[in-house]
Formats: sequence, structure tokens, C-alpha cells
Amino acid sequence: MRCNKVFGRSLSCLVLIGVLMGLVSGIGGARGIAALAPAQEPILATSNQSAADPVIPRVYLPVVFGDYGFRSSRLGYCALSPRIDRYSAVRQLMAGWYVRFGVENAAPRPLGMDHVQVVRIHQLTDCWPQYKRDRGQCPYSNYPNYEYVITSPDSTSVADGLAKIAAIASTNRGMLWFIGNEMDRRDWDGGGQDEMLPELYARAYHEIYHAIKAADPTATVGIGGMVQTTGLRLEYLTKAWNRYGTLYGTYMPVDVWNVHNFIFREYWNEYGADIPPGSSASIGAMYMDEQQNDMKVFRDQIRLFRQWMKEHDQQQKPLIVSEYGIVYRHANLNRLSVVQSFMTQTFDYFMNTKDCNLGYPADECRLVQRWAWYSLDDNNPLFNDYAYLIDPNTGALTATGQTFAEYASRYLDVR
Repeated sequence: MRCNKVFGRSLSCLVLIGVLMGLVSGIGGARGIAALAPAQEPILATSNQSAADPVIPRVYLPVVFGDYGFRSSRLGYCALSPRIDRYSAVRQLMAGWYVRFGVENAAPRPLGMDHVQVVRIHQLTDCWPQYKRDRGQCPYSNYPNYEYVITSPDSTSVADGLAKIAAIASTNRGMLWFIGNEMDRRDWDGGGQDEMLPELYARAYHEIYHAIKAADPTATVGIGGMVQTTGLRLEYLTKAWNRYGTLYGTYMPVDVWNVHNFIFREYWNEYGADIPPGSSASIGAMYMDEQQNDMKVFRDQIRLFRQWMKEHDQQQKPLIVSEYGIVYRHANLNRLSVVQSFMTQTFDYFMNTKDCNLGYPADECRLVQRWAWYSLDDNNPLFNDYAYLIDPNTGALTATGQTFAEYASRYLDVR
């Protein structure tokens, strides 16, 4: 390619060549780029990581020609809008990644940030696609040979869903995928997440995992995030883990572990986290509503999940918290100072807490490698008035969004 004909000016060509050389030299760890950023401490993984490790920020050459810039690779958020780039202020957040809880073929990536794919699934019921809470009136179908459906990407059958997943994986290589979202949460009348018995989840995970890996061996895959880490939730996870071993004679192949870290009450058929599918319990963690920002509980849940990972020979894997925050507005939580304080305390905890007895050795023993705040733009009037980072009506940063951006600006480590 002759630069003088394509770009018109030799200076443009020299600039492009210089950028390309800089990017090529940074692929695999982006350490040269990170050295230019005003970070207070280095947060990139240590040198014994491989280039495929999801903790290492990746540089994608196509972003040279479009929208790219400095980002804080660990910080992320959960978004509602399918076009987050329509918000004028989204680049000011300088987040490294985001999740929309679905599968998308060409998701926008402002500043070159990572987008995480989430395959949505649900156990088939006799009243599907209606969401009903009562499993007496709306039982799981085909007992004991239970079945599941794939809801994102939109699919006519499991085979159709797997084919669509493979097609998207093959054209969006090297992405992080989660299989399911809050499979441990029971439906409520009129809505729900990905309710599924843990034994069926083992089979769904196996089929979807291998469809992704066959299409893109460079993809990284993790479990769907449970609502939180409690005794009942770990019982659910252990059932899925054990069932996978029984069915396939090996450990569940998880590249990246994933969990949500809400602090919700666990009472049968009541608001909060409810009781996981397959459990006979009526009461679990008896959190009070005002504990949603309790840092002791928050820290204990993370350590509990890491302990489970260690007991199942998974300590050598990254852990991502793909959703958390102060969702509700009751119990005196609907205050800006409360939300901002909780956000910065949790960011500090994730960024700085290290424990080589439980943490990820390749990341200086940090317990958590990445995290996503809820939310970018969910201004549901039933939710906390101060939890979202961008006003979806104006596209401007909220006061909480300004706090997020100020924090991210101190840890810019990739572009």
C-alpha cells in the first residue's frame, strides 16, 4: 500500500506507522501503554501470565482507525442501552469493559473497551414463554428428562441457538463469554432471569461451552453469575459442579469464574434473592434490607466464593464480579453519599485486597480481577435514584458517574 496515494500526506502515514508499531510492541501486556498513564499503582498482571489470560488487557488493531483511548481495564459497568456510544459522556467514564446480559454480534466498544457476551438460558416449563413463580401451576417440562431453551441469541431450538452462538463466536474472536445469568434465581410472576435446576445447568453449560470453543478456541468462558455467595448459593453451585463430573467424567471447564455480589435476603417466595431452584430450604441468609451496603458482608461473600474455588482446585483462575451495587431505594439507602461511599469502598477493596492463601497468584494474589457496577443507565423509578452513572435522558454523567470517572482516571492502564 502506497501511503502518498491513500493518505495524501506523508505525515499522516508516519503517524499511522508509529501508532501501529506502538500497538504491536504492546500486544500481550500493554505495558508500554500503561507506563504512559497516571496510575497510582501498577495494576496489570505479573509477567508470568500468558497473553491469553483474560486479566491482561488486550489491544485490538482495528481501534486505531476509530474510537479508542485510555481505559481502566478492571472497572466495568452493566448497561441497558444496546448503543452505549449514543451517550455523549460514556467515554468520560474510561471503563475497561461492560456487560449487557445478552449475546451481540457487533456491540459498540467506545474507547476500544471490552464487551462481554452472556448467553441467556432458561429451563423449559409447561407455560413457557410465560414467567410464573408457582411450579405447581407451571412445572418444569419433561420430567425427569428436563430441557432448556436459549433466549439470547433468540433461538427456535437449542440446536439453532448453538449454531447462532458458534457463528457469533467465530466472527468475534477472543471474547469473554458467560453462560447464563442468575440461574439460581427463581422466576417471579411476569418476569425472571435464567431459572434452572443445577443438574440441568451442568448439561447446558457443557453444550454451550463446547459450541463456543469449537468456533473460537481463543475465547474464554465462565459460568453465569449467581445472585450472591451464601451457603444456599454454594449448594447450588456444588450440585452443578458435581453433576458435571458425573455426566462427563471431568471437572467443569471454567476459564474465568464469575459471581454477582448483592446482599439480598433469602426467604421463600419473597422479594430479595428468594431460594435457589432445587433447594428445599425456606430461609437462607437473613440479611436486613439496610445491609445492602454492609462492607463486612460484602467482603465475607467474596472470600467465601474464593474459598469454594480453592476447595475445588480453582484458585489458579481469575474471578470476575459481573454485577453488584445498591439497587433498591428503601432502608435509607436512597442517598447520594451512601451510594458514592459504597462504590469507592468496594473499588478500593477489589483493587487492593490481596491474599495468597485464596487469591489469584498471577495477579499478585488479588481476590477479584474485574468488576462491574450496576448500572450505567438504569433509571427505573423503583430503583435507587443515585445508582446509575449516566442519565439516559440527557446522556450526561450523574454525580455518581463523576465519582466513577474520577476513580478510573487514577488507574488508566490500557488503550
